[in-house]
Amino acid sequence: MGRIRLAVLVLVALGAFLGVSQEAVAQSSSGAVKANAEKASPSFVVRLPKPRPTPRGPEIFYCETADTSCRTTQDSFILADLRDLFVFVVWPGVSGQHVQTVQFFLPDGSTYSSQKTQFNIGGGAVFFAAMAPGVPNVVAPPAPAGHLMRDANKVHAEGISSLLMKSRGDSAVLTVLPVAGTYITQRNLSGTWHVSVLLDDRVAFQSEFTLVPPQPVTAAATKEEVEARR
Repeated sequence: MGRIRLAVLVLVALGAFLGVSQEAVAQSSSGAVKANAEKASPSFVVRLPKPRPTPRGPEIFYCETADTSCRTTQDSFILADLRDLFVFVVWPGVSGQHVQTVQFFLPDGSTYSSQKTQFNIGGGAVFFAAMAPGVPNVVAPPAPAGHLMRDANKVHAEGISSLLMKSRGDSAVLTVLPVAGTYITQRNLSGTWHVSVLLDDRVAFQSEFTLVPPQPVTAAATKEEVEARR
């Protein structure tokens, strides 16, 4: 019996020793893996380059006055109340000498008029075709029919000091569409007009505006006006 008890005690002690050894080995292995992982992890942060801002394209806005402070998103005007429609085209990032063409199309799609304006931003006497893709700094031929083309940089007698202005820090070229007393009011050419803007004879963008027809005067309204005058 004594020998059996001794043998049991020896086996228990051996098992305990083996358990402690396995735990120590596991802890040692885990520590080694963690240390290797820490060594393998980078000690710096990879920073991606900031995206470059997208260049802004040309814009257009319509006004009832010849001042860029009227800039809004308004594109609808009452025909009977409109004397002239002032069309401003904004050219962000454009410099040098260029020719802007604004084409006006009637609601039925036919051409009403086309106005060319030559402008020069930032000086320089060389005329460049800035909109020609893949062909930078190409000298273009002189603009045709110079006597029919308005010069935005000159002082005009109509009371507008210059057709080349500033709007929110960008250069803007003004085109005037006469309305009152013209074919537009004589023929009541109301509806949605289409506008095509070209820079150096290349289409830059298209837009539209609406001329709202006058409201018909009813018999009741006429009677009220007569009574009001009394």
